[in-house]
Amino acid sequence: MRQILFISLTVMISLSGIVFAVAEGSPLAGVTLLIALATLFFVDIEDKFSVPVSIANTLGLIAFFVAGIEFFGGHIESRLLAGGHLIVYLTWVNLIQKKGNRQIWWLCALSILQIATASVLTTSMWFGAALILYSFVATWTLSVFLLYRSTKETDDAQKSGPLEQGSNFVVGDAWKGVSRDVDHRLVNSRFVLVTGVVTCLSLAIGLMFFLFTPRVWIGNYSLFGDEAVAGRSLTGFTEEVRLGDMSEIMENSAPVMQVTLHHRQQKRPFTLKEAEAYLGPDPLFRGTVMEEYENGRWKQVHFPGPETPVSQVENTTIEQKYRMAPLNSSTLFSFGDAVGVSGRRAFIEPYSDELKRNSSNRSGERNYEYSVYANLGPPDATNSQVRESWPPYYKMFFAPSEYFSGSRLGQQRGGYVGRQLRVPDDLQRVTELAQSVVADEENDYLKVQRLLQYFDGPEFEYSLDLSVTDASVDPLEDFLFNRKSGHCEYYASAMAIMLRGVGVPSRLVSGFKGGSFDSDGLTFRVQQLHAHSWVEAFIDGTWLTVDPTPAAREVAVQELEDSFFGLSELWSNIRQIWSTGVRMSKSQQQELIYTPLQTVAVQSWDSLKDFAQSDKTATLRSFVAFLRSPRQWFSVTGGIVAFVLMVLLSAIVWCVKKLIQLIRSISNARSMKRRHRSEVQFFDRFVQILSKLDIHQSPSQTAREFVKSSLVELKQPLSDAGLSEWPEELVELFYQVRFGGSTMSPQQSQRIDQELKKLQDCVDQRENAQS
Repeated sequence: MRQILFISLTVMISLSGIVFAVAEGSPLAGVTLLIALATLFFVDIEDKFSVPVSIANTLGLIAFFVAGIEFFGGHIESRLLAGGHLIVYLTWVNLIQKKGNRQIWWLCALSILQIATASVLTTSMWFGAALILYSFVATWTLSVFLLYRSTKETDDAQKSGPLEQGSNFVVGDAWKGVSRDVDHRLVNSRFVLVTGVVTCLSLAIGLMFFLFTPRVWIGNYSLFGDEAVAGRSLTGFTEEVRLGDMSEIMENSAPVMQVTLHHRQQKRPFTLKEAEAYLGPDPLFRGTVMEEYENGRWKQVHFPGPETPVSQVENTTIEQKYRMAPLNSSTLFSFGDAVGVSGRRAFIEPYSDELKRNSSNRSGERNYEYSVYANLGPPDATNSQVRESWPPYYKMFFAPSEYFSGSRLGQQRGGYVGRQLRVPDDLQRVTELAQSVVADEENDYLKVQRLLQYFDGPEFEYSLDLSVTDASVDPLEDFLFNRKSGHCEYYASAMAIMLRGVGVPSRLVSGFKGGSFDSDGLTFRVQQLHAHSWVEAFIDGTWLTVDPTPAAREVAVQELEDSFFGLSELWSNIRQIWSTGVRMSKSQQQELIYTPLQTVAVQSWDSLKDFAQSDKTATLRSFVAFLRSPRQWFSVTGGIVAFVLMVLLSAIVWCVKKLIQLIRSISNARSMKRRHRSEVQFFDRFVQILSKLDIHQSPSQTAREFVKSSLVELKQPLSDAGLSEWPEELVELFYQVRFGGSTMSPQQSQRIDQELKKLQDCVDQRENAQS
């Protein structure tokens, strides 16, 4: 039992360390596997090495000190990792000690805390599979530990030799241990089955708590005081995006929008060939524009300004009609040279040219339809000309800082374009890298080309992995100098900051790239997996689109699109369910869980009230009429009625079966009791014979324990009667009859009677000789 316990404990601790290491993207926690295996052999099994408690306490203090340095010396991400690393350090300290009950409890608790911390670091599906495996291992380990504690005194007593009469140790004492037979294995197939069942029940109960516990977000509160890190919608796009959010969206296959194209003057839809020529192979649907970067997050800056002139909208040649899925976002999307928009409270931001809708239309309860008016050409082609007609006041706030260097108000505000040159103070290393890449180039357009060539080099690769190499630095710096692997948000963010570092105003744009046509060739559909980020650089008075993400992104998206066939479609649906579950917001929980339950409850209650207040005869006639109408069976009402009838029928069948089983069990118990009472009398005779030798069975002893403890004193009488091996056979027969339901044959009864008579005669002769 002891070896099983420590092997199970080693597996559980190693598994939690590996899960934490993969979630963090660092090998630190993975070292737990090596330490656990080494201590299993040298400390737990061979007992060759262990650290004294005083040294362990000193190491624990050092662990707190190291974790404290990490906590106060890094960014917000490193603070969470500091707590996780402290758990890992304390796990190591407990592993190298000689393990009593207290150390085992600590190791179990620390292992669970590592899994809890890993759940914050990742929401990938692999964690769900790892959690199921860990749940079984943890349940198994805790079950073995409880058995070990309960049977430890019994095993120690049995190792010390046969139990003696008058011993203070009571085998069956429920407060000290589990009374069990020596030859009976507690860790058997039934134990494994029960552990599996308990694990499944625990996961089911935990899932119910997770789904039904209300999602409560307390404003913009953050545990470490920087900014809100929870409760933000990951569906659609908000005015603040953290690096890494895009990968969560790209793993979602939910639909986002449908687009149809129309010629405004000709008043007809585009043909498939015209739509393909206009959109191109991977169209960019422009969404949120973000101008300010700090601590791994992009934020949007709002500037008041002029609205788009109506005359320009009337002169557009293309109408893009959008039908957006319910998204909790004010952002609207557009393609190409968008000039105007029409829809419920839809408008265009003047400086960013971003399409939005009023916040009152962001309920996300229904689809939202709007139209975008555009011309042929790249984005900003028309609006760059429109800006020339702006009033001087608005033009000043738009222009770069040097345009109005003599204006005090302009210097304070910095201008819209001028703000797109701001680089955080802690990213000077990124600026130096950008300057080294562009060298002495003065032309802004050529600067963009050189930076694009830099990201197209062999050192960089595309990945949805969110692993962090160095959490103490900004995620952007970690991407550029350590990982050099990431998805579009990392490439776009790095490109934008590096362009700013070499004097080119730039901003981040979030939207969608790609999609597919319906079979009719008229509707273009976009899904969440097409989410993308790119850069807009201000060069020669125009915002130019710059996309530094490698072409491997298109390959990855194509693989996600192709996964909707065969078994891969089922896998994608499972991933979507997982993504929805782990990121379920308060509104989603209300819509998916509470609202349907409330509707069913209200309808059921209303039906019961109607039934109680209605004419029972009329209700019965309506029910009979329903049963006689097969057409109504295949309806929603028919399905509900069929479900209720099946539940009632199942309940009736279950009750009848249980009643029959109860009657049979009572009858069998009575007959078995009568039969056993008569058939096990041979063991009572055996006990009575031994009592003459002053050998008595303790009330807490099992039959097998009693026989084994009495063999020493019975050795000579049994040898004289020629029955040396007979008591063990006798007790096995007793168990078969008493607990196994076996029936003794007449020959067995006759032989047992003869052998008991021999033992009785031998005991009587011994008593006569002693007297």
